Amino acid sequence: PEAKPPAAASAHAAKLLEAGAEPRQLLRLHPQPGDKQTVSLEMKIALDLRIGQTPSQAMKMPAIRMSMDTTVKSVSPEGDILYDVVMGNANVAEEADANPQIAQVLKSAFSGFKGLAGSGATSDRGFTKGIEMKMPAGSDPQLRQVVDQMSESFARLSVPLPEEPVGPGARWEVRMPVKSGDMTIDQTATCQLISLEANRVTVKDTVEQQASNQKIHNPAMPGLIVDLKKMSGKATGDAAFD
Repeated sequence: PEAKPPAAASAHAAKLLEAGAEPRQLLRLHPQPGDKQTVSLEMKIALDLRIGQTPSQAMKMPAIRMSMDTTVKSVSPEGDILYDVVMGNANVAEEADANPQIAQVLKSAFSGFKGLAGSGATSDRGFTKGIEMKMPAGSDPQLRQVVDQMSESFARLSVPLPEEPVGPGARWEVRMPVKSGDMTIDQTATCQLISLEANRVTVKDTVEQQASNQKIHNPAMPGLIVDLKKMSGKATGDAAFD
């Protein structure tokens, strides 16, 4: 029987704000079964942390580099893309000015990363329909949390596309809830089509995130519950893809 995609990771909606200039065309992904791709990601993060009345503490974290190999298994008549994933190397960079305690924690967390496998599904418009990693029995809770968050991040690297035909200058808005560990975040992304040449698309996007009052549990620290009051974030990015 034909494989079914994993359960949907989140609800999502896209709203076209401006259709853009003529000529316009439908934007869809068209992979073929057997297509392979390696995704490489480097994250550089800095934290400025304040707890209670304690003074603000700036912490620099070392860069984290990781990769994921994907292979397309099948494409349904409706355009749903099923794929297998295998995690590659995950390295924590050696940086003299990074916090050594944090570096050691990160190295420990990523030590079992390579070789982990799973499967996922996405629509031909780039909306993730779920990704599920197969964790070995007895896996460290911290590794499980890291893998869940990283696979969610990889799954959301694609730019969600509008349903309607669009041309250069088009703008659309995508709303979706995002799970980050035990926290639920409301995310709104506003995308603008910068150029459309043959099958090459360039998009600029602005992402805003908000999280309201909620309780957060950390599986690596089961006795600790964090009361989140509020969270907000904003990012901009550029993407070019076929």
